[in-house]
Parts: sequence; structure tokens; C-alpha cells
Amino acid sequence: MATLSAAAGALAARDALAHHSPARYDMQAMRTVEGTITEYQWGNPHVYLSVRDGSGRVWVVEAFPSTAMKQYGWAPDTFVPGDAVVVGGHPGRNPEATVLFLQNIRRAGAATAMYDSRGAVAAPPPAPPQTFRATSLAGTWSTSVGPAFASFFTPAVAQLATPAGAAAIADFRDADANPGLDCVPFASPPYMILPGFRSIELRDDRVIIRGEDAAVERVVHLDVASHDGAAPSVQGHSIGRFEGTTLVVDTARFAPHRLGNGAGLPSSANKRLVERFALNADGGLTYSFEVEDAEFLKERVSGTAQWVHRPDVEFTATPCDRDNAKRFLAE
Repeated sequence: MATLSAAAGALAARDALAHHSPARYDMQAMRTVEGTITEYQWGNPHVYLSVRDGSGRVWVVEAFPSTAMKQYGWAPDTFVPGDAVVVGGHPGRNPEATVLFLQNIRRAGAATAMYDSRGAVAAPPPAPPQTFRATSLAGTWSTSVGPAFASFFTPAVAQLATPAGAAAIADFRDADANPGLDCVPFASPPYMILPGFRSIELRDDRVIIRGEDAAVERVVHLDVASHDGAAPSVQGHSIGRFEGTTLVVDTARFAPHRLGNGAGLPSSANKRLVERFALNADGGLTYSFEVEDAEFLKERVSGTAQWVHRPDVEFTATPCDRDNAKRFLAE
């Protein structure tokens, strides 16, 4: 069984993007632009800023989805046209394209950055204003980038692939093969380790797990013993049970997905996933998983992610915007 580790994720941590591949950016180069905001789009799957520099050129700056940027204190009204900013990012490979993938930003004249990845996949979110210790799985949770994210969403994912999976990764092209262009979300477990906010609702007969990003909703049936008769879907059909306070979820009946096992790596209808949601000693939640898919994964893959309890945050599901999803193709 392959266990996703920090070492594996670090192989290509700078090459990760959540919605589409980073091929259009030179991830080894950096450019700094100083100018004024002309547009600020708070959206999903990406937050965009347009910045006019001193020469009059407008740079389109791509950031993570709104649910991820919300972790850094950003909101729909964080910027308005006319705000003076200094932005650093990876430029486009096309020298004619005035695009950047956000790495850092601060207001002009300010010493403190409003976001700074410091060369990582994404900046660690700042600590909550206070520590909240959960006594139940129910509530709002913050997820952040960790080793499992880097392993799924970078070229390192090829290490997990069968020959068929490796061929699919090599053939993948965003412009014609990315289901995200049609607002099809990532399947789990990749979806569950994206940075952002999740909520868990406990009911007598089910557990509902929601994500802000793309307004995903997963239903875990507690009163169903098998997957018989369930229709295939992006997130599959989930049945669960409690072992003490730990929720154990078994999911099958996934619909085939072009990115179902990560960056460029598809998943088949035979994919199977087991997840555990467990309260930990820090008052947070440890999310762990094992996924197998013999067609595209050469062995069972396991990983973990840490979630932070955030009852101080209002959970707001954000549906995918098709125009936003396709915007990177036009810039």
C-alpha cells in the first residue's frame, strides 16, 4: 500500500493547482507587479484580480477558490477598484500573456502581506483567533494543504499510477479534458483534502458532509448495509457506522471521472474508498482514507489530513460558476 508522505508531496509542490494544471505558468519564474486593482472577482473555482501596472498593462492574477482564500481572511469586499497593491506571482509561459499565478500580495506601502505562499503549494492558513476544541464531529471545519494534497495535485501523482493511469496523465489537456470546465467537482478523496471549509451534520439515519467549494454535498447512510441498487455518481454512494466517536465511511459506485484520482489521473467505476473521521487530542479532526482502483492505481493508496474546528466561521456553500471555470482558457 502506498502511503502519501511529505517527501512525496515535496517532489513537485510548486507545480500544484487545484482546478487546472499549471502548464500555462512558468512555476520556476517570479514577477512582481505594482499597480491598482481594476477588477476583483470573488468566485469559484478561482478568485481573480486584475491589476493595471504603471505602463497601463492589465495583469490577470489567478488565486485559489474563494473557500481557500477565505482562510486567509479574504472576503467578497477585500479589494475594490483603485486599491494600490504589489503582487508577486508565477508568470505565464507565453511572454505575450499578462497573467500571474498568485504567490504573494500586499497593499502598497504595507509591510505585511495579505497572502504569501513563501514558495509552498499554498501558504499555511493563519491560526484561528482562538483555539476551539471539538467534542463532536458536527460543525464547521477548516482544511489546509498537506502532503496528501501535494501527492494528488502535482506530477508526483504519476508515482501512484498503473501504466494505463500514467498514459492518461501524459495525454491530459485542460482545454478539452478537464471536467471542471463544466463545473464537475473533484471526487473524493481528492476533494476532501482541498483547502477550504467543510461542515458535518449528524442525523439519526445519516451524516451529511458538505464542502463550500462547488457546494458539494455527500450523504453517508447509517441505516443502509450495502451499495446494492445505488446509482453511480461523482462522489459515489456512502454507507457508514460509528466506532465510538469515529465515523467510518465506505464508498463505492463512483461514476468514472477524468480526474477522479488526482491531477490528470482518472478513476474507474470500480474505485473503492474507506474514510475515517476521528476527533484527535488537539480538539481537531483527523481525516484518513484508503482508496483502491485497480485500473488506474497500482496499489491501494492511504493518506491523512488534519482539520481544524472553526465554529467562528459561517459556512457558505459556493456553487461553481461556469464562466469563472473557463476564464483561464481565455486569458
